[in-house]
Amino acid sequence: MKSIVGRVHSIETLGTRDGPGLRCVFFLAGCNFRCRFCQNPDTWSARGSQRVTLEDARQRLEPLLPYLRQRGGGVTVSGGEPTLQPDFVRALFKLSRKLGLTTALDTNGSCAPGKRKGLLAVTDTVLLDVKASAEASHRRLTGRSLAPTLEFGRLAAQMPDRLVIRRVLLPGINDSVAELDRLADYALGLAYPPAIELIAYHQLGVHKWNELGIRYPLTELKPPTAADWKQAAKRLERRGLTVTRG
Repeated sequence: MKSIVGRVHSIETLGTRDGPGLRCVFFLAGCNFRCRFCQNPDTWSARGSQRVTLEDARQRLEPLLPYLRQRGGGVTVSGGEPTLQPDFVRALFKLSRKLGLTTALDTNGSCAPGKRKGLLAVTDTVLLDVKASAEASHRRLTGRSLAPTLEFGRLAAQMPDRLVIRRVLLPGINDSVAELDRLADYALGLAYPPAIELIAYHQLGVHKWNELGIRYPLTELKPPTAADWKQAAKRLERRGLTVTRG
């Protein structure tokens, strides 16, 4: 059990926004994306992160079990990008299931092709961040191709109620009619169309960029208004998708 070690940035013991019920959220260190609106640039590098074994994880989880088991709660792995450490995540999810906990993966879908099916086999909920729906826009926002994200979503959606697509609404960047229609086309083309979670952009993480000495590139971008969010939600709902507020 101790041979598999994860690089972990931090652990939130009782989270409520990253999957069903109460969650213990493991934020893994290291990310291959450089999102222009990232809230946690301090997770990009694994430098200075904690080395966490499965026995360490068990000891963190066991005192929380009475709370986490209620209403289908469990363990969520986020980041950073957790699928860059697929063996640790898979082992942690296997342990979580043995403890009677559900598993949720918050990911950009970058998992290596040979690791995808094994990881999904022990994942109850996939929270897939689709930053933009066109290749050029996605590359401008993240520095990476959109294709691996979409392929991971196709695999995750082969089981009903497993996939949730997350979209951070960036006014004037990824909330146009064309962008939302491309997102709807993708979702509706999956084996089991997922719910869409729309998250309003905010600048609460800008101070982390400043602390790291990195220039934040979207200083002029304003958060969407309630009307902006509602308009985007209606566009997707008219296409037949379920929309929730993140």
